[in-house]
Amino acid sequence: MVMTMYVRLSQMREGERGTVVNVQGGHRVRQRLLGMGIAPGTKIVVIKAGFSGPYIIALGSTRLALGRGIAERIIVRRER
Repeated sequence: MVMTMYVRLSQMREGERGTVVNVQGGHRVRQRLLGMGIAPGTKIVVIKAGFSGPYIIALGSTRLALGRGIAERIIVRRER
């Protein structure tokens, strides 16, 4: 039995990998994230989990810093 783990980006830990499956929020939030390259199907790696600062994620060779509010809106399928 295979369990698929869907979590918010804000629930992931450093070093974890996943694929974006959804971006929650209004049109402006979705467009902003899309402009940064965060869209369903995008593979990410968590470089730094932001308990006291931003979340830093890698999309290929690109690094992005995201606040907790935005990280809460990104739904990711964890890769094992």
